[in-house]
Amino acid sequence: MYGAEYLTRLKPDLLVGGHSFVMDHPAAFIERYRKWSYEMRDAFRALSSESDYRYWFDPFWSARSRIAWCCGRASPGREHPRPQLPARQAGPRVVVHAPPGLVVEPAVLEGELGGASRRSFPIRVKAAPDAPPGVRIVALDVTLDGRRYGEWFDFVVGVESGKAGKGQ
Repeated sequence: MYGAEYLTRLKPDLLVGGHSFVMDHPAAFIERYRKWSYEMRDAFRALSSESDYRYWFDPFWSARSRIAWCCGRASPGREHPRPQLPARQAGPRVVVHAPPGLVVEPAVLEGELGGASRRSFPIRVKAAPDAPPGVRIVALDVTLDGRRYGEWFDFVVGVESGKAGKGQ
């Protein structure tokens, strides 16, 4: 909807699709896209038991940074729970579930958020000296306003070969 509204206001003469096409005079296409986006929102609202449908269908309401590579040194990252409701939210409470060989500090993130606000929670990730190289997924178990959503969110950590535990 945001993209459709932006394009409607912009009124471009030409759209260049990143993977497929160039469209001359795209006004009809943009209007069709705009209508479709609102129909999708309405369908999601009808299916959701939440007061705001985005808790069910927006995978980014708890946005997070991706952590590229962890070489044994503590690597900074940030978790950004971002509720969409207009009212102040109790929580969030995010319990970090790291796989064997990784330690995340702090393991629990807690705070309070104003309506539709964003807050950063600094975290550090460290690989054990014997952690095998490869990619790991760290799960984020999110509770907001007393309701547990579970491990809907995650971030990725890579451990480089032969570097775990160095620099400690």
